[in-house]
Amino acid sequence: MGSTPPNSAPKLTSSFTPPPSHFQSTIGLDSALEFPAEPNRYALYIHLGCPWAHRCLITYKLKKLQPLIALSVVSIHRDGANGWTYDGTSGSDATDPVEGFKNFKEMYLKADPDYKGGYSVPVLWDTKKKTIVNNDSVGIIRALFTAFDAFLAPELREVNKLGGGLRPDNLMKDIEDLGNEIEANYNWGTYKCGMASSQMDYDGAMKLLFGTLDNLEERLGRNKYLLGDHITEVDIRAFTTSVRFDMAYYTLFNCNWKMIRYDYPNLHRWLRNLYYEVDGEAKGAFKSTTHFEIFMEGYAISAMRLKLIPWGPSVPIMPLDA
Repeated sequence: MGSTPPNSAPKLTSSFTPPPSHFQSTIGLDSALEFPAEPNRYALYIHLGCPWAHRCLITYKLKKLQPLIALSVVSIHRDGANGWTYDGTSGSDATDPVEGFKNFKEMYLKADPDYKGGYSVPVLWDTKKKTIVNNDSVGIIRALFTAFDAFLAPELREVNKLGGGLRPDNLMKDIEDLGNEIEANYNWGTYKCGMASSQMDYDGAMKLLFGTLDNLEERLGRNKYLLGDHITEVDIRAFTTSVRFDMAYYTLFNCNWKMIRYDYPNLHRWLRNLYYEVDGEAKGAFKSTTHFEIFMEGYAISAMRLKLIPWGPSVPIMPLDA
């Protein structure tokens, strides 16, 4: 799966197939571009339960983009064929504060009246052109890394960060290779296990999933973060699956071979250090964007179509000193 383009969802071998990313544009500093960086022009649409939206929210807060980019939080509940909607529950907005959309079908058809496909989240929206810039999480976070740096305080600009920022030039190949493995075998891998339609599909997905967990564990035995001493893109992409693993994927998605808290000590240390924001690089972005009760409700009702929301685990993430 290493050759899979980073902005495309891998084809699953089960009955579950993730929606393709139809909108693949980006934002840049050149004013001649289709989508130039401008304060108060763009909006980030997220869902508090979605791990792919979660990585965008983490980036949004790490970069302190709140004064520059609007935020709209959709409900974890769907409105049938209209997709994600607004109802004010589970941390969502009661109404869309940006464009007044009632649901994601309305948004997608506003962007492209001929659009055929799923109404996925996250979305980076252009309020000036009234269209979707990008609906792929990797494309969105990469745009957020640098596109608005000219409008940020010097210490928030990637060029001034220790280690070269979230996507440093000297680690580009490592980020691509490890990011592709994490995306295919870990982020999507949990879904492949949980929604496998045959024992063969499930067994294959489990081998890839835990092979990647073993790889992350080995790396974190050598490094503070996955690629060295500083947070990079791959830490953000791995965190959102890791923080959900023991409390949701282990049980609801049948990923029950090993738990991070008991079987992967290096990964467990890394996860808690990010969640509890031990390092100044993580401040204000990881714990505040992690909502365990919303995760469980969303997975139980929206993803797995269960009639009940499971109680446990009683401790969704262990204390820092455990």
